[in-house]
Amino acid sequence: MSALSPRQMFLLDNACHSLREAFPSYGPYLVGTANERGPFRDVDVRLIMEDEEFDKLATAIGMPAIWFLGLGLGQYLASLTGLPIDFQFQRATEANAIHGGKHRNPLGLRGLGNYEGDAPIRDKASK
Repeated sequence: MSALSPRQMFLLDNACHSLREAFPSYGPYLVGTANERGPFRDVDVRLIMEDEEFDKLATAIGMPAIWFLGLGLGQYLASLTGLPIDFQFQRATEANAIHGGKHRNPLGLRGLGNYEGDAPIRDKASK
């Protein structure tokens, strides 16, 4: 169970649609205390990439550029959600070693139906 409210989760999930589109090999995930229980200091979002894709990116632009890109994408997500985002790129091998036994919440996949709440109002036409 996430420590984020349904509204916060909706904003974060929608903000990650473009990330999933731009980096489709694995995608962005919510991990850490905001995903598990709270209270949280920051919201850990990891863009997990296939090892080969990560290595290609690292070769092309270098690790300092990947770290800087992570800071920029974290700021982008923070500006859309109002959440204190800690965003990082991760190779799948390292991500599985760190978070392998813990729940990862995939981001950027949900539609509005995931946020209807526990008391949905049914459309008269659907009766």
